[in-house]
Amino acid sequence: MIVVCPNCAARFQYGEERFQGVKAKRFRCPKCGHVFEVQNPNPPAPPPPEPVVAKPTETTARKDREAMMAMAGQEPGLPQGMRFSLAFLSGPQASSVRMLEQTSTVIGREEGDVIINDPETSRRHARLDIHPDGTVWLSDLGSTNGTAVAGVTITEPTQIEDRQEFSCGRSTFMLLIRAVDAMSME
Repeated sequence: MIVVCPNCAARFQYGEERFQGVKAKRFRCPKCGHVFEVQNPNPPAPPPPEPVVAKPTETTARKDREAMMAMAGQEPGLPQGMRFSLAFLSGPQASSVRMLEQTSTVIGREEGDVIINDPETSRRHARLDIHPDGTVWLSDLGSTNGTAVAGVTITEPTQIEDRQEFSCGRSTFMLLIRAVDAMSME
């Protein structure tokens, strides 16, 4: 195949097999340095369309859970009339507070809902689960340096109370639980 530079009309030979199945290649003219694109004279056949598979909008487990919550008179989500926060006591984000707006919150260095820039914290370090009755449970997610409550490394889900401290790596947190009515009076 002969390729012609659109800028200086220089001509050069290019083997069609060098397209290696791509639709087009970018060239730099060896004479003037102009960069241009050349279409493959034998473009690859388009891939066959992928079959359309209907995806369920909700899993059966989620529907079952929501049905159980409705029967219990509660909507899925955070308990009514309560507000949950996470205070950062030490570490890179010390002196800040974050509202917890989900029933499950993952704390980690790279993945999760609360990202902390602490090299001693694992990628997915720990998880806080807020139950419908207002209790909060802390679980270690197999972290390298462990999760500690009151200085003791936990190995199974552990209930934590209002104003109780826990640590992930070098970062220390405090769980804050407030009734919505009490907050409006402050």
